[in-house]
Amino acid sequence: MVLNCIILGNDPEGFEELENYLSAIPYVYLVCRSQTMQEARFWIETQTIHVLIAGDYNDPLSPPMTITGMLPVLLMVYNGTSSAGFDFLPVALMQLPFTANALNEVFSKIYKTIEIEATTNPTRYSADYFTLKTQHRIEKVFYDELQYVEVMDDHIMLHLRDQKLVTTEKLDWIISQLPANAFMRVHHWFVIGFRHITSLAEDHVMIGEARITLTKEMRKELVRRYQLPME
Repeated sequence: MVLNCIILGNDPEGFEELENYLSAIPYVYLVCRSQTMQEARFWIETQTIHVLIAGDYNDPLSPPMTITGMLPVLLMVYNGTSSAGFDFLPVALMQLPFTANALNEVFSKIYKTIEIEATTNPTRYSADYFTLKTQHRIEKVFYDELQYVEVMDDHIMLHLRDQKLVTTEKLDWIISQLPANAFMRVHHWFVIGFRHITSLAEDHVMIGEARITLTKEMRKELVRRYQLPME
């Protein structure tokens, strides 16, 4: 399991190393940094987000979560009890400046809470597919069948195990339908499904017979996010 995380706001004192600390935890993926809760809501409502880390932010639409000298870490809980469909469960208040070990302990606690106690109940991906408008009809696209998404000249092609689907939907919309811990945009024109990676070289990744070019930075990110073997 990969924990999807959002950092909300700017860096308070002792916050500068947070991204580096997070990148060192193999089961944590930083989905985005958002300056306001309104920006963060897009990801919260279109992905399954597990953890929200609240820095300093100024948002007139949402009261601040920060406490002077402390860094709140909140667990996302998806349910039907609130009007928004989700809520925040405080997990830890980390005193600033904090250490990498302290952050590791907090995320280890969160991981065990989700895996063992099943505290979070994400509803966004309760189905194992999303619906896609193609030229002639609406298609169900099953996540485990989707190998990769390719941007063409005037359309987008979804490569499934047994077929290809063509759509004029925007790539950003398609990405918003995909679980962030199962799919990754690795190139301006490609989004790949982790489960369909067949091999990884220094400058490309293979999805079956499809060869997709990778930069060094993107290859490192693939290895980090999915713990793929280095060759």
